[in-house]
Amino acid sequence: MSIILECIRCVGRGERGRKPLSFDQAYAVMDQYLDGKIDDDQMAMLMMLIRVNNETAAEIAGFTKAFHQRLPKIEVDIDWPCYAGKKSKLDANGQQQALPWNLIAASILAEAGYKVLIHGHLDIGSDRIHSQHYLAKLNIQQAQDMAQAASFIESSNIAYLPLAHFAPIAKKMLDWKKRYGLRTPMNTVVRGLNPGSAKYGVRGSFHPGFQELHAEIETNIGHSNCSVVSFKGVSGESEYNPKVSQTVWSSDSEGLHAHYWNEIYNEAISTPTHCPLGTVENDKVQMANHVVSSLTALLFNKLKDKQLADQEANKLWQHYCSTH
Repeated sequence: MSIILECIRCVGRGERGRKPLSFDQAYAVMDQYLDGKIDDDQMAMLMMLIRVNNETAAEIAGFTKAFHQRLPKIEVDIDWPCYAGKKSKLDANGQQQALPWNLIAASILAEAGYKVLIHGHLDIGSDRIHSQHYLAKLNIQQAQDMAQAASFIESSNIAYLPLAHFAPIAKKMLDWKKRYGLRTPMNTVVRGLNPGSAKYGVRGSFHPGFQELHAEIETNIGHSNCSVVSFKGVSGESEYNPKVSQTVWSSDSEGLHAHYWNEIYNEAISTPTHCPLGTVENDKVQMANHVVSSLTALLFNKLKDKQLADQEANKLWQHYCSTH
């Protein structure tokens, strides 16, 4: 029996007979699909069945590794996926409030010497505010391929790489949602692709349970030594919301870890004279808190200590405010 039929039967049997794919099955079926040995309709059916049953970390890890092993390797410190976008929100004057403040956090880290690769996908027709709309305001260059991304990172420590420019088949699979009316497990896969084989990564998601799932995926992939922190992000984006208390999940070479972080919102936080994204005056304190907490989340990967990460994040933020 072919691997695709084996996998469809595995997840598609009756309630008592079905079971999730193993890592090896998931890897093998995606590997063959990427080699053109499996038709789109068969793969779409498998993806929909997995989605209905709720994807597992082993399944997503297997799919992800099949993609990742095909990517050229570049030197990156930080992996910052931006796929959800933020729900549009206008103030009383019609000015946009749902700005991608996580981009400021990424650019601050780049200024501090970290090599940052942001990757994402802008769904045409979506009314969400996406990072891709604001790259120019922060002088972040959009790369046309992995080689150009490496060049931009070498010269400025940061670049944005659209999904279609490094994994076009993944982009095609995301678009199956428009055909079938249901999102596929690819929404989970793309966040973990880590095209730069970075050492540290952030994972933002919205739905309960996916925060643990995104972190657990890393413990199953084995494609890099990436240390990841995963949390419920603003609108599901990789931007931390300091106004909520939540369990933050991390994964590294020692395994999966849960950390409970209380709400921390500093009303007296410093703000820059000018926000490059155009944040209105009334939202600058909120912006500052989102940036600092997003920095803390990323730095927690490296420092393994929330207090130290918060101190370093605030230090970077103070420097940013003094120079902007």
